[in-house]
Amino acid sequence: MFTSKPIPQKRNNIGFVLLVLHNISEASILKMDLENQGYTVLIAPTGQIGIQQFQINEIDLCCVSTELTDMTTIEFLTLMKEQSRKRLVPMVVLDIENKHAEEKANYVRNGAFDLIFPTEENDLLEAVIANLIEVRISIVSLQSSDPLTGTLNQLSFEKKASTMIQDFDSSNQTFSISLLDIQNFQKMNESFGFTYTNEVLSQFSKFIQSQLSEEDFFFRLHGATFIILQNNTNEDKALRKTNQLMQSSQSVIYKHDNLPFHLSFHAGIAEWVRSYHSIDQLVENAKQALSVAKHTNEAKCVSFNNMDTTSILPTVRVIIVDDNRLSNKMLQKQFQSWKSPRFVIDIKSHENGYEFIQSDWYHPSDYHIILLDIVMPKMDGLEVLDQIRANFPSDRIIISMLTSRTNDQDILHALNKGADDYMVKPFHPQEVLVRIQRLASRLFT
Repeated sequence: MFTSKPIPQKRNNIGFVLLVLHNISEASILKMDLENQGYTVLIAPTGQIGIQQFQINEIDLCCVSTELTDMTTIEFLTLMKEQSRKRLVPMVVLDIENKHAEEKANYVRNGAFDLIFPTEENDLLEAVIANLIEVRISIVSLQSSDPLTGTLNQLSFEKKASTMIQDFDSSNQTFSISLLDIQNFQKMNESFGFTYTNEVLSQFSKFIQSQLSEEDFFFRLHGATFIILQNNTNEDKALRKTNQLMQSSQSVIYKHDNLPFHLSFHAGIAEWVRSYHSIDQLVENAKQALSVAKHTNEAKCVSFNNMDTTSILPTVRVIIVDDNRLSNKMLQKQFQSWKSPRFVIDIKSHENGYEFIQSDWYHPSDYHIILLDIVMPKMDGLEVLDQIRANFPSDRIIISMLTSRTNDQDILHALNKGADDYMVKPFHPQEVLVRIQRLASRLFT
């Protein structure tokens, strides 16, 4: 039904698209066409995996098929309706079966923004996707508040920070920011479901706002990450205030199925100084401090200028498991160019799955990004994937399968068993790096 087209000139990172589509052949063709247009595309072969991917990634648009295997499309839309509208993410139904008019109307009533009957060309779908993402970006840019929690959003933060910078230039009145990230939020989301965790985010936001002074401003950036803009406050004072806030937040009782639990957060604090050229530099410093704070399992607040010089930044372990030595070396070289002030990158490679599994590869306090070839001697990538997902927590491990196979069942098995993504050989190492960086953004603020 879908056919691939000649490759046009690519634009970079113009949107993040989620395809919830069981037919891997059709999904792969559509994925390739959209990625050639410059989109980042994830495939979810079931409705449940689609919901999980939607929750942990910053999706711009979701396309769902009328041929799901684990739930009906109506059930999927119903589960996603509130969440997609709060996040302003359009839902498009791929009407593969070309349903009757009443059934199509039901899709729209349950949250679908548009329906498309796929033909041999994907031009219409690509045009709809482009238009919807452009409209979404325009609407988001006009908003001042976060639709989920009701707090101010990132755009409001940038505007308010610009005003404070002007005040600093005229009156030398300093200010600081505290970047907060809720502990273990992804685990909570996996255990409790996104509907409940959305309620928790709203409750958490209301509590934090209730504790702030009139000079402080509270914003939600994305996911479980928030920022406090503290006027007339230097870094030391901001650190004290944030520590007090953290202690207060730990006393709040939340309940799930009548079982009580507490929330806490890590925080990175930074103060504006005259030598900075933009607010981005201040935020980056806060992110570095937050990365140090998150290296420990306990809730912690760290200020940028008072970071312990002996502190170890979080480590991202990039592990390439591929028996093709040329591909292995090319990927190693490409990932060596990935530099960040917020974490240390450690690159390792293995030439087969058995060697990798037998190695001391897992470190509980670190993050892991595994590029895993499917076809390998001794133990193939699918067996390795099964072992990883069965025996290790998923919140610190991203797995992308590398394959030259056209066997849809292998790809379907990988996605069903917990692979975050897959890439088809041959590929350009730079594209692999960019794609992994986009996926890895959910690990870091």
